[in-house]
Amino acid sequence: MGIDIKNLSVIYKDGSHSIQALEEVSISIAPGKCLALVGESGSGKTTLGKSCMGLLPSNAAREGKISVNGRRIDNLKEPALNEIRWDKIAMVFQNGAVNLNPVHRIIDQVAEPLIQRRLSGRVEAKLKSKEALEQMGVTGEYLCRYPHQLSGGQTQQVLLAMAMILDPEIILLDEPTSSLDALSKVFISGVIDQFKSNGKAVLLITHDLEMAAGLADTVSVLYLGQILETLPAKDLFLKPLHPYTLALGRSYPTMTTARDLGGIKGDVFFRLVHKHGRQDKDNYNHTHIQVSGSIHKNGHAPPAGCIFQSRCTQAIDRCQNEKIILEEIGDHRVRCLRNGIADILNLKGVNKRYGDVPALQPTDLSLKCGEIFCIVGETGSGKTTLAMISAGMLKQDSGEKTFEGRDMDQWARQEYRSLARHIGVIYQNPAESISPRFSILEAVAEPLKIHKTTMTRETIQNRVSRVLTQVRLSTDPLFLKRYPHELNMGAIQRVCIARALVLKPSLLVADEPTSSLDPSVQAKVIKLLLDLQIELGLTMLFITHNIGLARKIGDRIGVMLAGRLVEVGPANMILSAPRHPYTRLLIDSARGLVKNPFKSESESAKSFGCPFAPRCPLPKDICREKPPEMVNVDHCQVRCYFPLTIDRLYENYSLLLF
Repeated sequence: MGIDIKNLSVIYKDGSHSIQALEEVSISIAPGKCLALVGESGSGKTTLGKSCMGLLPSNAAREGKISVNGRRIDNLKEPALNEIRWDKIAMVFQNGAVNLNPVHRIIDQVAEPLIQRRLSGRVEAKLKSKEALEQMGVTGEYLCRYPHQLSGGQTQQVLLAMAMILDPEIILLDEPTSSLDALSKVFISGVIDQFKSNGKAVLLITHDLEMAAGLADTVSVLYLGQILETLPAKDLFLKPLHPYTLALGRSYPTMTTARDLGGIKGDVFFRLVHKHGRQDKDNYNHTHIQVSGSIHKNGHAPPAGCIFQSRCTQAIDRCQNEKIILEEIGDHRVRCLRNGIADILNLKGVNKRYGDVPALQPTDLSLKCGEIFCIVGETGSGKTTLAMISAGMLKQDSGEKTFEGRDMDQWARQEYRSLARHIGVIYQNPAESISPRFSILEAVAEPLKIHKTTMTRETIQNRVSRVLTQVRLSTDPLFLKRYPHELNMGAIQRVCIARALVLKPSLLVADEPTSSLDPSVQAKVIKLLLDLQIELGLTMLFITHNIGLARKIGDRIGVMLAGRLVEVGPANMILSAPRHPYTRLLIDSARGLVKNPFKSESESAKSFGCPFAPRCPLPKDICREKPPEMVNVDHCQVRCYFPLTIDRLYENYSLLLF
């Protein structure tokens, strides 16, 4: 029957103030299954584990039900709990060395539970201890060593042996692999897998997301004491539905991670519950989100809505005040008013022609709130056309275009000014993006005047100074009076970025923003954009011809060819296992492996099918006759008739190499 936790809440009391550690947490783990509990430090993971063991400190107030194999244990007294601990439910605590007695040998400490419960004599207990330790990989002379004579990995193995010495049915593991090397982690992971095979119910408390995804059946994501999402472990990196789960995945390094690590907007330490004011007032007993600085904000209680909303990339007004519950979405349970990660921009069937030349074929594209979507492709593939249509700077010939759920083509003029300010644009050539007659102050302030904001001159100057500080430029009055020709190219591009951000957009469209800069300046500008994306919670559509750059910054990549998106998917999948031969050609070209990327290009006009067919090393007749449709392959979308035969295509790339 495993372990079942219902509506568990824990508050640590400290005089008139208390810390809300857990709030109405419910989880269930069946025998032979593993649930991983993940989240930032201070989210309440260890508190949950100690609650299950009945080991909370005296200043903790607990509510809710905890059942082990159908028997409630949350209301048991200490003698009854002692009968259950280690026999029915055991826990391996974090910081192994602290939990071992420094003056007793390892073999004696592991034997201690058997002796204390009088289940074995001292000699027999030592034999069983030796057997348990050897099963965990501790053998020979190490059995008689003291804790300080063991490595971190060996200490963890000892704790696992001690937890298993009474063969409990439920195992709680608190950060079992923290501070361990890769080989030790593999060994511990194998032990946990064996627990599952032996029918144990396993609660894995960890910040190691890769381990959680690989070992667990289910993952629950904890934040400030609330579960924000419960999802299948296989979806942790690939299909998260809560913005916090997505942000955790972006912050965690894996061997398959292509892009640079991203942080999470803002910072939170803990939730404070306290009383002040009159007892008949609403704010007599309420919760504060404790951040750096004062716990009060203008003397009022904080919003009663989503506890993650101040750091969320898709928060709306409702998130501040409405109580949010966990709701089922497919095989996920998500605490989000927007039912998961929302789309900020949707294009459906948009296309554009210049005379008889098709610049953009009917294209579908969706951008998720808070992501960086990179579009790559050769010159003339339609990247800029798609970017300008997305930004509302260019009208498509046909197709639908929605921003935050509203049809952009139906915006009235007044409405357009109100909504278009949420989209900022950084153009390809910074020197041509601002008027040479404008000072820096005038150039950055111009969007505020174009959109007729009701700001005073002083407010405008303060806004300009703030955004210039964000892009790491001076706010000195002498600098504000300078003109573009007095700045270097990198500084001009920073001015352009400030200009794009001055209206506080939620979507930033960057069209080759570093292509005209030298490498050192490029690196600084890209670092700035990534920092701003995290700090401001921006969604970014990033256009580039540099697939190496897309690899470093993109969450997802779209590959364009002849006005079509031919492959779309997570950056690591696109670059490690491209399914379209054109994507492979771009990657090989970036690595300097391709001799003639435009081989047979003259035949392209004769092709009525796939635009890459004339250059494909292994085309079929159907490839030349009819354009392929997008198909789903391994979390990617590919416009190819034979995406699953891509390995055979690679074998024929000798035709294109030196």
